[in-house]
Amino acid sequence: MEKLLFSLITLVLVSYSRGQAPSCSDYPCPKYDVQEQNKDFEVRHYAGTDWITTKLSKRDSGSLMAAAKTLGDFCDAQKKAGHDIIDGWPALITIEDGEDSSTSLSWFLAPGSKPEVTDTSVTLEHKAEATVYVRKYDGTPSLETALENKKILQEALVAAGKKFKEDISVGAVYESYFSLTHHNEIWLYSA
Repeated sequence: MEKLLFSLITLVLVSYSRGQAPSCSDYPCPKYDVQEQNKDFEVRHYAGTDWITTKLSKRDSGSLMAAAKTLGDFCDAQKKAGHDIIDGWPALITIEDGEDSSTSLSWFLAPGSKPEVTDTSVTLEHKAEATVYVRKYDGTPSLETALENKKILQEALVAAGKKFKEDISVGAVYESYFSLTHHNEIWLYSA
């Protein structure tokens, strides 16, 4: 499953680029406060945020590419209809395991975005404020570096005595796959 999460991230970025966001100073990003920082992770408290989200029918690359196209087409249609959609970053791929297993792709909606949802495959999602453990890393997104950083994050959290939700994996990406620089993150939610 971990391999799938990060190979899917790479495919989304290759197949449907929304542009480049070298830093959050260039594009809107979710607001957060860093509560703790060390060499292995940050503890962030995120404010409530709004997203457009679509679920994947299966956990495979074809479904992920279809999800990215669905969100891209939705944004294009909203803009053509005169609705304010402000592009922001990151893009999130969330895999939830357990009884209600699901995989979704979400794009951040900057404050002031006012989409009108007419596509039943796209939902407006409000993520409540949350504490998130974050491991940042650079380089072109790849399975190897993502898995390595996720393992480092999990081990660091266990060593620090932090409790995290083990049934939710989130990959956050901030740039197009074709960008010359990359900022990637692994997120694990506090339990």
